[in-house]
Amino acid sequence: MNNRREFLQQSGLLAAGSALTGSAATPSMNFIHHVLFWAKNPNNEAEKNQLFKALKSLGGLPMIQSAHVGKPIITDFDKPVTEGSYTFSVVLTFANAEKEKEYLYHPLHKKFIDDNKHLWGKVQVIDSQAI
Repeated sequence: MNNRREFLQQSGLLAAGSALTGSAATPSMNFIHHVLFWAKNPNNEAEKNQLFKALKSLGGLPMIQSAHVGKPIITDFDKPVTEGSYTFSVVLTFANAEKEKEYLYHPLHKKFIDDNKHLWGKVQVIDSQAI
């Protein structure tokens, strides 16, 4: 392959072919809860650090199959279409929507919200289920 576009096209074809041959989503990726957080005071490093640590702690809850806390990364290739204004991104995977609901109502998740809601100015949730 000579360039990134060809690579992406080939990768997409391979992924589509895999889906057509009956490969089911793995249990750890059946339901994804993706949350973007915008810090209320983005220049306050102490507040951002507190929020980061609190977000990382959520990954230890038993119904979560995997957890990822990250920050925006914008490459030159997709710069015009990449959302990069948020402070932290959290991706949690669950076996199903019921496990995500269990997480949402878990006392530690509610405590996370109560203890840290003053640190963010905006939150956006994107939930996705494998089809």
